[in-house]
Amino acid sequence: MLTPAILGSLRVPLQGPTGTAPALSIPPGQVLEATLEATLPGGLVLRLPDGRTLQAAGSLPFPPGTLLTLKALPLPQGAGLRLQVLQAAPPPTPALLAPLLSGEAAALLARLQVGGTLAPLAALFQALTQPGLADQPEAWSKWLKEAMTTLADPAASPAEATFHRLQAKEGTAWFEVPLPWAPGADPLRIWIESDREAEATTKDAVHRVFLSVPFSTLGEVRAGFELRRSGLRVRLWLDDPERLAPLRSALETELGALGRPVDIQLLPLPPGTPDLRALAGAPPLQALG
Repeated sequence: MLTPAILGSLRVPLQGPTGTAPALSIPPGQVLEATLEATLPGGLVLRLPDGRTLQAAGSLPFPPGTLLTLKALPLPQGAGLRLQVLQAAPPPTPALLAPLLSGEAAALLARLQVGGTLAPLAALFQALTQPGLADQPEAWSKWLKEAMTTLADPAASPAEATFHRLQAKEGTAWFEVPLPWAPGADPLRIWIESDREAEATTKDAVHRVFLSVPFSTLGEVRAGFELRRSGLRVRLWLDDPERLAPLRSALETELGALGRPVDIQLLPLPPGTPDLRALAGAPPLQALG
């Protein structure tokens, strides 16, 4: 099932801790604003416009100081409220995080059009605009690797590389890569994280990758991959999961060739789900679900 971080929602019990606003004071269906005050183990503290605080269970991929627009929805059996995130406005970020706000794909595309030191990458980009070439997995893989290497290279991408060096210290990475075969479309967005606590305690390396890819017929498709010694977990979120159901068997067979057990789930992508770039503004989420 989807996690609160992917859904962009929180749960508020009927009666919160002493000194906080109870769910009973918020009528179902109300749209309200709140500021993300702090994160707690398993929950968050929200500050309402009247100064009261609200303690909610769950997590969101936004830093403290984010202004949230929320819609209150009733939980089953009168258990409380679910706060669905409608909009999120993170606080101003340091200049080093500028690539997160302005987008790396547009800047990289502009440099490719100039050529110069990026001439080989620009030539690869142009080649991928030719019909049929983008359908070849080798071409797709080469483009991703070369583009990500360029964005992390201080000589080729001085602004973006600083951002990536900071993320690498946390065991995370964020990339936006333009799609040569989809001019004008949203870029491919990639979030990578490693579970350092798991590596330190169990010696079982855990790596997670999240992708957001726009398709002309399927719409936005989000993919989550978690690789560990025990197997590979795959989650695919899209508007209509049934459209990929006929391909599920083939996907399992192809991924099973990696030599590890494969667990695949096809899940709906709820309307209004926070943009994948929200992951890059917060600590590792480990939110595969």
